Amino acid sequence: MTGIVVGDIDTNDLRYTAEKACETTEFWKEKFMGTNIDELTPNSLLSATDKVFITPHDLYNADKLWPTYIKNLEIFHGVMRTSGTTGDPKRVPFTHDDKKRYRRQARSWALEYLEGSIMASFTAPLPSSSGVFAIEGFSDANIRYHQIPIQYLRMRDALIKELRGIKATGIFGLTAAVYNLSLTLPEDIRNDIQLIIMGGETLTKELAKVVLDNFPNAVIFDVFANTEDGLTGYRLITKKKVTPFTFSDSLIVLKQTKDEEYKEYHEIYITKVMKEGELTGLPLFNYKIGDLAKVVDGKIVNVIREKDTISLAGAKLHIDQVMDIVHRYPSLIDFVVIYHPLSPENPKPKATIRVGYMGEKPAGVEDEIRELIYEANNPVRYEVEEAKSSELRIEAAPAKEVRKNLPQKPSKTKRIFIVGKDI
Repeated sequence: MTGIVVGDIDTNDLRYTAEKACETTEFWKEKFMGTNIDELTPNSLLSATDKVFITPHDLYNADKLWPTYIKNLEIFHGVMRTSGTTGDPKRVPFTHDDKKRYRRQARSWALEYLEGSIMASFTAPLPSSSGVFAIEGFSDANIRYHQIPIQYLRMRDALIKELRGIKATGIFGLTAAVYNLSLTLPEDIRNDIQLIIMGGETLTKELAKVVLDNFPNAVIFDVFANTEDGLTGYRLITKKKVTPFTFSDSLIVLKQTKDEEYKEYHEIYITKVMKEGELTGLPLFNYKIGDLAKVVDGKIVNVIREKDTISLAGAKLHIDQVMDIVHRYPSLIDFVVIYHPLSPENPKPKATIRVGYMGEKPAGVEDEIRELIYEANNPVRYEVEEAKSSELRIEAAPAKEVRKNLPQKPSKTKRIFIVGKDI
């Protein structure tokens, strides 16, 4: 099978991980049947992608997926809870060795770039948050780490007082939160920020430019992280350059997508590799996470969250396209998508993109955004305007009203809110 392998992984560690998975997990014992683990290499794992793989929906089957040492309570472990698209949570066990792995993943850049930083973290310290375990990796660097209450993001006076009090030189938060901070913080605080760690949502070129323009002395670490695998990879973004993604402890297999709109993108498959002697709470081989990687000269230069997609009949509307368009307007600081998927009660998929503005409403902004979406995504134009098989509405509202009366079923990034049942 054709594809690309990315990540500098010790083959002996890969074989050890597979050996332990097959020895203790029924799921992987079946998947690896017929595969010679003693001769397992990154390239042979690529060749086995059609057979040796796992999907997000497999995570619901804990009885089959969790290793015996987890199910039988043979070693201490905690459980991270991550939201699922079906409304049921996925539960991911993690062990002390997983924490050591988080530390290794972050150490590759923390020691070099965080030394001497005063970090203000807006990543919720919850068991379902990969961000909280990043602290493990920061512990080797000489830094001061402040956990800021998430509600301060909506309490500007308290937020400014807090940041001035701690004299923060770095910010750690989700993509949308950091973007909003870049628009709302006073100039003196923005000038003090030298380092920004962000992730969780797609970071487009346009969005990165706005953040760096507003934090003139900062560089960005764009972190590709997930609950199942940890801090999988990162790239460095400055005003002058963008580095490819680096992967320290995960093996990445890339297969070209069949989506005609994304010919230059590849599907991402993640393998979670442990050092010999360690035990991971959840073995992962070729985890088809559902994200896409833009590949140039065999290197990953961008990642978009394919999960953050809605279907409008025969077309896909991707969050990264909407985000890129919305953030071209300085007065627009937030947006959500309210999605009515195809269902027996709803024969025509509908999407409402609600954008939030500060100050005066930009004249004609709804029509402009619609035209830019059509320009970026002709299949959406066809399904909405010509085939009339779907509906697309654009609504502009004051920023404080954007998230009023939303459905209670958000998607992964809390940007898409789903009405009814998606079949």
